[in-house]
Amino acid sequence: MTVNEQRRIAVRSTVERIRNIEATHGVTRTGLEQIELQLRELAGHSDWFTENEFPAPEQESEDTSFVYRISEDPQDNRFALYIQSARAPTNTPAHNHHTWAAITGIRGDELNRFYRRSNGGVEVVGSHVVRPGSGVSFLPDDLHSIHITDNEAVINFHMYGLGLEYLTDREYYHAGSGSWKVFKDRSNIVDAGYVSQ
Repeated sequence: MTVNEQRRIAVRSTVERIRNIEATHGVTRTGLEQIELQLRELAGHSDWFTENEFPAPEQESEDTSFVYRISEDPQDNRFALYIQSARAPTNTPAHNHHTWAAITGIRGDELNRFYRRSNGGVEVVGSHVVRPGSGVSFLPDDLHSIHITDNEAVINFHMYGLGLEYLTDREYYHAGSGSWKVFKDRSNIVDAGYVSQ
């Protein structure tokens, strides 16, 4: 069996187990912890998800990250699995997803800060560095931000209950205006469905 065949089978079976976890536990902290564990196991095969195949943008590019869609249910756009390949400086504002989300590390360090809403906008309540062997997960209204300071590609799995293009009401906190805004559509999603087809 080739590496591509092994990867394809592993991605498909991981997504199927995650579907079953959600069906059993619903969108709960317990369910998300189990989903995160499934992604961590898949991320352990880091040689299947390399910078050569999933490069970050060049230093000269205005973009600092590419998001590669490697699996998504075709009927309802659910259980969307992406590889994010990013480099410094990546700094997102505090935001929610309006669906569940899980992130696990494949290569490099990605700092996640956690927030709660406050009278002044947002307040930091914790943080965690996602790296190989670790991850974070979020309920639909949880708030976090992502920060990458490494100029080498930082590669992670990002999985969502619904595909990014369909999350049209995701909110982020705009510190400059002190107000909540809606994310614009993402234009840097690359279809890499060949990974699981």
